[in-house]
Amino acid sequence: MKANRFESRWSTRLFLCSLLGAATVKAAPVGDPPAVQTGPDPVVAIGDTREDPWSLEDCIGMALQGNDALRQQREGLAELSARKIQALAEGLPRLELQGSWSRSRDPSFALDESFSGGEDLGPSPFDSLFGEGFSFVPAPEDIPAQSFWRAYLDASWELRPTRVYRAVRAAGGAIAQQRARVRDLENRTIESVVDAFHSVVLAHERVEATQREVQARREFLEVTRRRLRLDFAAPLDTLQAAVSLANLRPELRRREHELRRAGQRLNLLLGRDPLAPLAVVPRFDVDDRGVDRQTALRWAARRPDLEAEQRQTDLFRLQRGAARAQNHPYLTLDGQWGYVGRDVGSLTDTGHDFWRAGVTVHVPLFDGLLTKGQVREAEAAIRRSEHREHELQAQVRDEVLAALDALEVARADLAAARLNLQRAEQAFEQIRLRYELGKAERLDVLDAQSERFTAQSTLIEARYRVATSSATLKRTMGLSPLLPFSALAHLDPDQENLR
Repeated sequence: MKANRFESRWSTRLFLCSLLGAATVKAAPVGDPPAVQTGPDPVVAIGDTREDPWSLEDCIGMALQGNDALRQQREGLAELSARKIQALAEGLPRLELQGSWSRSRDPSFALDESFSGGEDLGPSPFDSLFGEGFSFVPAPEDIPAQSFWRAYLDASWELRPTRVYRAVRAAGGAIAQQRARVRDLENRTIESVVDAFHSVVLAHERVEATQREVQARREFLEVTRRRLRLDFAAPLDTLQAAVSLANLRPELRRREHELRRAGQRLNLLLGRDPLAPLAVVPRFDVDDRGVDRQTALRWAARRPDLEAEQRQTDLFRLQRGAARAQNHPYLTLDGQWGYVGRDVGSLTDTGHDFWRAGVTVHVPLFDGLLTKGQVREAEAAIRRSEHREHELQAQVRDEVLAALDALEVARADLAAARLNLQRAEQAFEQIRLRYELGKAERLDVLDAQSERFTAQSTLIEARYRVATSSATLKRTMGLSPLLPFSALAHLDPDQENLR
């Protein structure tokens, strides 16, 4: 009889447990959780936007057009183009059309004794002919004021061929240097957009994973409470489940904050307001191709920022030549041609035209050591630029090698994360089957589910690191992060403006 009562009591408990398990399975199925977000469904980072979500290519295109830092560099290119025109202007003549009116009274010549004015020199030889006191020069007080109108062309030309040649070359070199800086900033901007775009997707996936984990722990807390009411769990189990759920809620808030911050950062790179509504399409391709070390270093030798530094050294050499050209002989040509008259109507009368032409040869002999000081200053700048160029070359090599290693590690982590996710899914399937057969606890199922979520998050982060590491490596090689590694076999490092 006791054995029968014992079997009956345990049969009742098993029956209640089966009902509890069935209710739990119905309320929260233990099947596969939602898949990782890699489809076309948009990721809303900020606001509730109804606009079409943007792909990675859309974001890069917007950044290349609207990024304020890029706009500044491009305006600098326009500024240097204007300076080249100014350098060319130094070798061209100046021509002006001038018109003037003047009125003056000048009795100075009447006061000069050379013209029989001023001091009394005694009897004049003309006294016997014209009478005593006669003079061809009127008295100073009798000289009237006079007005003249002039209209003429004024031309001048300073011929300094060596200085103009170096100035034009320097302006062209500065433009080429600025173009290299623009290309470098474009590559860095694309790299930043790739990183920010993937950061938004990564933050979104972390939020979803955390939300699924919160839901799983909430369900586990309900199951624990039901088991406590059936004397299948202790109060400490319920307390531990509640603490586990409470500890995860701050993590969810932090993940949501990271998503907003990632969206704000992407908005800034796109030249938009940080709080502008933003939605992206979490679809991107991972570049599985690689590049060997020698090829990467060969491409890096043509990096735009390194090219800009090399051109800076050339500019200092041209500056030294321009300083030396200050002491080279040069010519100046000037001339005038026009008309003069007492009134406007008489300007073009016969005989009223005038002209003047002149050529001057200048041979500088001594300028107070100014040129010598400028040459020494330019030579010191050349040496400093060469040292900086050598330092940058070493930094470029180090960046390329570090980026190669980082990409290799990221790809190894990605392969391990894929394998780990497969194993986590297999483990979850086995635990789920054991639970359905009554050979596993609900806690085992939730643990397996949590492990699978962790494996999915690890895979997402590994894919993010591969994508960003690939972009960084391409940028350190001087290439656009959008250029696939497979295209390098058909390109030459000596080509410019690769995008």
